[in-house]
Amino acid sequence: MSYTTETKVENFLMLDIDPSFSAQVVLWISAVEKYINNYTGVKDGFESAVASIKYFNGNGKTEIDIDEFTSITTVEILESNGSSVESTLTEGLDNDYIEFPYNETKKYRLVINPGSTVGTWSSGNKRIKVTAVWGASVTVPADIELAATILVSSVIEKGAKGGKIRSESLGDYSVSFENIDDSEQSLGVKKILDRHKILTL
Repeated sequence: MSYTTETKVENFLMLDIDPSFSAQVVLWISAVEKYINNYTGVKDGFESAVASIKYFNGNGKTEIDIDEFTSITTVEILESNGSSVESTLTEGLDNDYIEFPYNETKKYRLVINPGSTVGTWSSGNKRIKVTAVWGASVTVPADIELAATILVSSVIEKGAKGGKIRSESLGDYSVSFENIDDSEQSLGVKKILDRHKILTL
């Protein structure tokens, strides 16, 4: 599901977009989504409902940070060959590990319990296999939807008025659209995105 839609953009701008322009609007929505993901560091996006497998290196410690997830199906520790299953772990205070942080939909840390069948997350490359629903939310957060809608509306509005498009680059991905100006700042686009930003040490 997209962070916003043409209809939501039309409602925000209070105008009708000509159907012949719809394909371009879709491209701008996609560009804005990539910008938001890159800016916040939420690489798997803000909405997911399908589980998939990811592999992580073991660190030999009782705690390990993995990609953001909303639910986990299975956690397995692999043999040093990175393919054969050594142990299948279960979640819960009385079981092998627990998920952190508590009371949050999006989680990113797995902690081995003292009574676990394993003592640590085994050291080595590709030792941890996790099947989970990756991403920051089961549905797109309302404030992210609003931010995406504002950004796409800005492109359309500036283009309609003959305003210049500003190019902005993040990492290896660059996207062109008008910089967040004072009117958008008043609606808190940057503040919205900053609240979802993943801080790296």
